[in-house]
Amino acid sequence: MAHPPDVDSNLTLAEFLSQTTASTKGIKLDFKTIMVVEPSLKMIQNVTSGKEVKIPIWLNADILPGPCYDKVCVPVDQVKFLSLCKTYFPKATLSISWTTGKDMTGVENYYNWTQVIPMGKLVSQISQPITFPIRAALVKRSWEQIHWLLDLSETFTLTIWSSTNDKLDVQDLAALRGSIPDKRRIYYDLPPYQDKAFKDALKSGSGYNKRGVGSFPWKAAANNQCEDVLVGRNSVMFSGDGGVVISEKTLYKIRYYLVVEGICSFIKTGGLDDKGSITISLHVTNSTVKATSSNTGKGVTVVLHSNGVFQLSVNGDETKEGSVRSETGSFKFSISEKSSDGKQTTYKCEITAQDSKGNKASVSLATESELIGGHVAISAEKQAGAVLVQNVDFAAALPAVSGASSWQCHFRRFTVIVLWALFYSLCQE
Repeated sequence: MAHPPDVDSNLTLAEFLSQTTASTKGIKLDFKTIMVVEPSLKMIQNVTSGKEVKIPIWLNADILPGPCYDKVCVPVDQVKFLSLCKTYFPKATLSISWTTGKDMTGVENYYNWTQVIPMGKLVSQISQPITFPIRAALVKRSWEQIHWLLDLSETFTLTIWSSTNDKLDVQDLAALRGSIPDKRRIYYDLPPYQDKAFKDALKSGSGYNKRGVGSFPWKAAANNQCEDVLVGRNSVMFSGDGGVVISEKTLYKIRYYLVVEGICSFIKTGGLDDKGSITISLHVTNSTVKATSSNTGKGVTVVLHSNGVFQLSVNGDETKEGSVRSETGSFKFSISEKSSDGKQTTYKCEITAQDSKGNKASVSLATESELIGGHVAISAEKQAGAVLVQNVDFAAALPAVSGASSWQCHFRRFTVIVLWALFYSLCQE
C-alpha cells in the first residue's frame, strides 16, 4: 500500500478495504506487478464476504510500453491482468495505460501512434468500462492520439494525472476540457497546487480550444480481423492487413451536385520507408467489396498514396493522375460530381496538404453515364504503417434556378422537402 519509490506504509490492503467497501466511496487499486493482482482481488471478495460490491472499483495498471526513456520500465503482463480482472470483477472499470519515465520535458515524450494504436486494438476486444490514465504533461503533445482513443467509444473516459515534479501548463488541460463536449468523460488526479491552478484557469475561461465534431456514419465490413479496422464515431484507423468500411447510408442518384470530403493521415509506425494508400469509392452497390486499389465496376474511385500521388477513375475506364506534397503526411480529399442534365457528368478530385504550405492539386474527368446510387467505401490494403481517416462528410446541393431570387430558390427547396416528406409518410401508412 505504498506508491513507488516507497515500498512500505502503515496501512495494509485489508485495513484499506474494510473501510472503503463499507462506504459509498469508490476504490482504485494501482498495481505495479502482476504478482499481487490475484491475491488483492481475492481479498476484496473476502472482505465483502462474497456479497456483490456495489461501490465503483477501478483496477489500474501500466500494461503497455510508453514514453519511458530515462529509466527501466516493465509493463504489467497485459494478458494475465485483463484475464484476472474479468474473472474476479467483470464489471469493474479498467484503468489501463502506458509506462512513463521520470522527466517528461523532452519533445520525444508523448503517447505516439506506435504506442497508442496497440491500445486501440486491445480495448476493441474488451467489454468492461475503460478509462485511459493520461499524464498531464503529455496532453498537448499527444492531442491527436488522445482524441482518437476517446472517439473509439462513447463509454471511454480519460483520467488526467500528474507527478509533483512535472512541469505542467494548466492551459493544456483547460483546452482539452473545452474540446470534449461531455465533461463527465474526464477525471482528474492532480497534486493540490496543480489542481488549484487548473481550476483557476477554468474560471478565467482561457485556454479553451473547442473543436467541431463532424459526421462519420460508417460501419466496418472487413473480411479480416476486426482489430485491423478500428471504427470510431468520427474516424477509422486502418493498420495491419487493412480492410474496408462502408457507409451505413447510400448516396442518392445525384442529378445536380454531390461532394464527399474528409481528412486522411498516413502514420509511420514501422520505419522511415513506410508506404501506404487508401481507396475511396463512390456509388458502391456491393456491400461485400474487398480492399483493393482498383475498381472495375461502375462508380467513382480515388486512390491516394502516402507520397501524395493520387488517381481518379470513373467506371473503371479513363484515369487521371495528380500529385501534391505534404510535410506531415496528412491530406484533405474532396471528391465532387456535377451534372446539369442527368447524363453528362463532371467528376473532380481535389487533394490539399494539411500542413503549413497547404499545397493543392486537382484532376477532373467528364463522362456520359446513367445516374447511379450506392454506398461510399474506403479501403486500405496491407501496409507497414497505418492510415487514419477522419471528418468524412458528404452533401448534395440543388442548383439555383436562373433568374430566380434567393428566397424563391429556398422556397422551392423547402417545398420539395415537404412534398417528399408527405410522400414518404403516405408510403409508410
